[in-house]
Amino acid sequence: MFITNVRETLQRCVDYHGHFCAGQSLGVRIAKKGLELVAPEDLKDLIVFIENDRCIADAVLIATGTRLGRRNLKYVDYGRMAATFINLKKDIAWRVSLNPSEKENNSGEDAKEKVLTVSDEELLVWQKVKVSLKKEDLPGKPLRTVPCAKCGEKIFDGKDAVDPATGDGPLCRACLGGSYYEEVG
Repeated sequence: MFITNVRETLQRCVDYHGHFCAGQSLGVRIAKKGLELVAPEDLKDLIVFIENDRCIADAVLIATGTRLGRRNLKYVDYGRMAATFINLKKDIAWRVSLNPSEKENNSGEDAKEKVLTVSDEELLVWQKVKVSLKKEDLPGKPLRTVPCAKCGEKIFDGKDAVDPATGDGPLCRACLGGSYYEEVG
């Protein structure tokens, strides 16, 4: 599972994303480096954590073949241009990010092409890391499903909690800590 042709991969990413931007170029380069470092033999061995919800996320998704719905793409809202690649079979993980010195230089039309041509060492930083995954976070069928004691909706994969103040539970995160939405009517 390696990216052999960066431009072909980039074109697939642009087609999916809807436009060509430096985030697409950077996402392909981050994905290429991450895949090289963890060297998965099969997609089922790969989990990728993406650290923002901007253009780079679509590029990493397409370039790696990972998907949220397959549970091998994880989103953490750090707002950073970075991704962590895990090979489950080899039990190794590498985090790849934009070199901090490159941030000021990656805007404008020239950046789209520059990101494709500079060396990995100039563009990126990579570090071996450890990611602790629970069994409930791995791809596959849900290991546990429980109804929320307050709203009754099903909660999958250990995402429920008990209210520390009252001991009530299991509760979904929305009922426990508040929701991103507000009911109307």
